[in-house]
Order: sequence, then C-alpha cells, then structure tokens
Amino acid sequence: MALSVLSGTLLALQFFWGAVVLVLLLLSLFQRKMPRTILFVSFLLVIISFFHTFLQEKNQKSGLSPQSEPSTHQVFIDEIPTIDGSSFVSFAKMKNEKILIRYYFDTEEEKRKFAEVNPGFVCNVKGQLAEPRQDKNPNSFNYKDYLSHQGVYWILEIQEFEGCVDRSTWKHTLTQLRFQGLKRIEREFPPSTVGITQALLFGETGMITEDSMKAFRELGVVHLLAISGLHVGLLFAILHYLLLRMGLTREAASWTGVLFLLCYIVMTGGSPSVVRASFMLILLLLGKKTSRNIGIIDSLATVFLIMVLYEPFSVYNVGFQLSFAVSFSLVLSSRTILQASSSIKQMVAVTMVAQLSSIPFVIYHFYEFSLIGFLTNLLYVPLFSIIILPMAIITYLLISVVSAGWSMIPYQILLEGIQWLSAAVASFPFSTLIMGRPNFVLLLGYLILIYFAFVGIEKRKYLSFGFLFLFFVLHLFLNKFHPYGEIVFIDVGQGDATLIDLPYNQGTYLIDAGGEVPFPKEEWEEKKNRFSVGEDIVVPFLKSKGITSIDTLILTHGDLDHIGGAEAVLNEMKVGEILISPGTREKVEVDRIVKMAKEKRISVKEVMYPVRWRGDRDGLHIVSPLDADYAGNNDSIVLYGEIGSKKWLFTGDLEKEGEKEFIQTFDLPVDVLKVGHHGSNTSTSEAFLAETNPDVAVISAGETNRFGHPHPEVVERLKVRGLTIYSTAVNGAITYRFWDKKGTFSAQLP
Repeated sequence: MALSVLSGTLLALQFFWGAVVLVLLLLSLFQRKMPRTILFVSFLLVIISFFHTFLQEKNQKSGLSPQSEPSTHQVFIDEIPTIDGSSFVSFAKMKNEKILIRYYFDTEEEKRKFAEVNPGFVCNVKGQLAEPRQDKNPNSFNYKDYLSHQGVYWILEIQEFEGCVDRSTWKHTLTQLRFQGLKRIEREFPPSTVGITQALLFGETGMITEDSMKAFRELGVVHLLAISGLHVGLLFAILHYLLLRMGLTREAASWTGVLFLLCYIVMTGGSPSVVRASFMLILLLLGKKTSRNIGIIDSLATVFLIMVLYEPFSVYNVGFQLSFAVSFSLVLSSRTILQASSSIKQMVAVTMVAQLSSIPFVIYHFYEFSLIGFLTNLLYVPLFSIIILPMAIITYLLISVVSAGWSMIPYQILLEGIQWLSAAVASFPFSTLIMGRPNFVLLLGYLILIYFAFVGIEKRKYLSFGFLFLFFVLHLFLNKFHPYGEIVFIDVGQGDATLIDLPYNQGTYLIDAGGEVPFPKEEWEEKKNRFSVGEDIVVPFLKSKGITSIDTLILTHGDLDHIGGAEAVLNEMKVGEILISPGTREKVEVDRIVKMAKEKRISVKEVMYPVRWRGDRDGLHIVSPLDADYAGNNDSIVLYGEIGSKKWLFTGDLEKEGEKEFIQTFDLPVDVLKVGHHGSNTSTSEAFLAETNPDVAVISAGETNRFGHPHPEVVERLKVRGLTIYSTAVNGAITYRFWDKKGTFSAQLP
C-alpha cells in the first residue's frame, strides 16, 4: 500500500520515477501472487494518490497579488522567527495565506526588542510582496520550489513594523515552549555548545557554525545532528522509566508517553525523522493494546502512507527521503544481516546498511560521498547515542531546574573536543569523494545495484559489491571523460565566473571566481554564517558537475567581484596553476591568494600577450594585457580561442581604452563576446563591436545591482547590431554545450 501511494504521487510529480516505482509494485504484487483484494486496493491507492497529488499541484496558487508600492498589512506570526545579524525572518499568515516575512533592523536596540517576538503575535506592518527567486545555476538549491512545497508563494519585504500584539492561543503553547527552550540554551550554554545542543534537543540547526556543519557533512555523520528514531526512543524510555518509578501503572505511563510524543513532534519543529519515529512508536504501542500486534515494517509503511497522502510534496524533502530509506533498509535487514553474534558485529552491520542505503540520496543532494563515513559512524554513533545525547538532556534539565553551572564543564569540554576532532579529520586529503549529481540513468543504476548488494549479503555472495564498485568507477570516469564540452557563465551576482570544461578531460579552466565587496558592519549586524560566493555558489556548482580539479584558474584582474571566490576554490579544488595580470599582486586581496597558492605549492604566473600557457594547446590564447604596467580594468587578462566550432572572446573588465588597443593590434573574428565590465557604458564601444562583429553577447551582472549594469546604451548597441543577448541578471547561468562541432546555448531561466 505504501508503494502504491508512492507510485501514484510520483506519477503526478515526477513521471519517470513514478513509472519505476509502479513497475516495482507490479513485480511485487504478481510475483508474490497477491489475492485480488490486495490488487484492487493497491491500484485504487495508486489512482487516489495520483489525483490527490495532481489536484494539490494544480491548486498551488496564491490568492494574493503583487504590488507596485508598499502598503499596510496585518500579519500573524505562526512560527518561531529567525534573527540572524540584522535580519528578522519568519513564516506568517496574511489573509489566511502562508507567506514569508523579512525585515532588516536599523539599530542593535531594535534587534533586542524583536528577540521577544513570539509565535502568536499579530503585527501591523508596511511592506511589499515579492516573488521568491528561482535557482539561477544548474543543480543549485531551488528556494522558490522549497517555499512552494510548503504553500508559500510570496515574501513580504517589510519596511516598517507599526506595532505587534500578543494574541497567542493554546495552539501556540508548544511552539512557545520550543521557543523558550531554544532561548534558554542560547542564554545558559557556552557559545561553542549552543548549536549542537539545540539540534539534539529541539531539531534546530541554525546556530551550528558553517565550519562544524561542513566537517560533520564531510565525515558522513551530519545525520547525528538531526533528531532520529534513536533520540525519540531514548527520550521515551527515560520518561517511561521515570513515570514507573513515580508509581504510575504501565498503562498510564504508556498513554502519557503517547501524549509526550505528540507534543514532542511540535516542539522539535515537525521534522520528517521525528514524525516518522514518533508515529511508528505510537503505532507499536497502540498495537500492543489490541489483539493484533503491528509489526515494525507495517508501522513504518503506515506512517509513510499517511505522511505522503497528507503532504505529497514531502517526497522532495531530503530529510524525509533519508529517514525512510535508511529505516526501511534497517528494518528489512534486521532478520538476516543484523543477526550478528556480537554487539560490535551488529554495530558494523547497522553502519554498513545505513551507509549503503543512503548513497543515492547523499550524492544526489550533496554531490559527494564520505570515504571515511563508515569508520566515523562506527565511532560517532555510539558516542552521540550513549554519551553526548544523554549528557545534553541531563545538562539541560539541571540548568532548567537548578542553576548548576558546574554540570556544563564536562559537556562543554566533550563537545569542543568533538568539533575540533571533526574539523581535523575532515581536513585529511581524500576524506570525501566528489561524485557530481547523477542523472536519472545513473541514479536508477545505483538503486538497482544497492538492492542486489543487500541480496548478496543475505546470501553471503559478495560479487554484487564488485559490480557496485565498478559502477562507482564508471560514474567517476564519465565525470572526467565525458564526450561533450561545456562553457558555463556561472551566475555569481555582480561579478564574473566562467567555467570551460573541454571533452575527454582535455582541459578544465575557470576564468575568475566571483566574489562580493564587503561593507563595514557592526558586530551585531554580522550573520552567524556569512554568505560567500565562492563557498555557496562556485564550489557547489563545480562539485555538482563532478569536477574535482581545475587545470588553470585565471584571475583576470584584482577586483573582488572577480577574485573573491578564489580562496574557496583553492581550499576545495585541486588547482594546477594560477594566472594573474602583471602588477595585480600589489593589491592586498591578490597577494593573499598568491601566498595561499604558494602554501599549497600551486604555480602562480604573471601573464601577458604573447605568453604561452597550457591552454594554448586547447585553442585558448592570451591577447591582453599588452604591457606589464597594471592599469586596472584595461589590463584585464583577455582570452581568445575557438571552442566547440565557435570563436570566443573573454574580456574580463576591459574598457574602451583597452578595446581600442585590442582592435589596433589584432584582427580576430568573434562569434561569442563576453561583454566587458558587466555591460558598463565604459566598455563595448561601437568601434569594438564593428571590428569584432560577434553574433552572441553574454553579460555577467547581478540582478538589481547598484551600478545599473548592464547600461541601457550598451544593450541598445547590441540590439541594433542584431546580436543574441544573454544576461545572467535575467537568464541566470548561461551554458553552451557542444559535441564535436555542434553546440547549443541554453539559459537556466529562459
């Protein structure tokens, strides 16, 4: 029945995956010779879930309309707000429709006042509705879809809070208890322990530093920071024991436990793993009170069926996918794989099953897989389950009941030690394997081979592991030696970053790495995890393509919007060499990158025309600068070459003076022009366009940037000449994919 509901839901949302699940369902039904009643119910559930999901998706529309000017609204804050730096963000309701509200504080005093805003507050605000932004790079996180799957279609950008009134009802009691619990941890616990403690007790990961989260992810143990079935079971067992010691009957203790589990779902934010574990435990408890016991596999399937029918879009949630995939695998393996002779062997088996079953989901969503995840899980799972989680519960209870600061010392030492160890181990080379996002065929192949790996373990025939290993090798081989090439103008906002990935591993080059110009902020305005173009856009994009190394990183000149992301690239990727323009090392930012490169033993070269480099053999030539005197934008490194049967000119921030020198020196036909200086009116002169005569122009600029790029006059000059114009500000990432001598342009946002 669970397979039937999943099949119908996916047929409505993702037809190919729905068809795969339907085939599995049919094989299961007919191979096991199910009676007609089961066949009828299964097909009925397929139809019901299909039309239920289809109608929900069709009704995904808003009753609100966009506004040309800010106006006054009344919003009801329904969930716990997030205050980070100078921003206030929360889900709320306006005219009975769920929206996201966002506000920026002017002063630190105002920020302190908003710290007391609770779920249940009704506020009069002045603001303007805006649509959530779509993902602007291939394989990136789709924030618009993420919100729409929760029924949110608008972001209210608030300019002024005119006043708030507390109108909370009994329904908000549990949410407010969660809010107060999170605040208590912030106040009473040492800063180094706040994030992990909030995650373990209340399922809130927002306070965990990006470095710690990254280390846990690379070690393959980030799942321990989510409340799992083990957490729920441990809390229930502690409560049940205490209630029995207090004199309650087993019947009363069980019913009290059921009530606690229902409350705990709300107090932890209703994450999929908590909902799954809690309702499974409730079903098992209720089953014992009836004449017919409910098995674990049936309780899991029942919870899955109800959750998907209630909220079909939950199938997109990575936490939902991992929680059910791993739990399902562990339950099915419990009679055979997990019947080990000792607790150590059983722990090894559990870890192996969990790691195997999570592989397809991990590499699809995070593009990499931890090579040491098996070993780290063997250490971390018992450490967190037996020591850290109980210590977190006991320490929190002691702090809540009595002021027992002494109890914090061993807990703090342990957590700080774990975070230090995690960062140290994660920094080891080859700790993770970058796989890239697999396509439909590869993902299906992983699912099939992992299934046969489990069957092989049961039959003690381990040849299936060999096939799985070979499939890993095939995936990595295709990443390296794919027959097609790509040139991608990555959308990095107001900046430049262009990937040139040639076929058959002939060469991988990155021209600039984006970046952001930092503005001075006071301490209270700083976010816990600052956004970085390199870490949050460029590196994840490269990983999603399965790229592990860059042959040459070309930093066209010293502006931060071109080189700001270079440090992240050097930290995460293997870089063969770096090319910089002569004289740019005088800039502090470039000098820092050069020093970092030397520490990593990466060759750094100052280049100008006609210096040769490894890209020459692939048709890329340096045509600027023409002298060694650095003069800013006009001494940008300019590259010219023929790739994929088209002639390309990558101009960096070259301006009119540099363009004039170029056309006086060279007579080079151009098919595709990367427009200089983000489309500024200081570039792309009429004489330059007349001389190069391109067919396609690509502009790399930020959406609604403060410089007004691209300039309307530049756009008009390009239009008059009949060029096809692509702009990352409008179209997102621009990709040219070619095979042999044929290629096609595509935009992330058509």
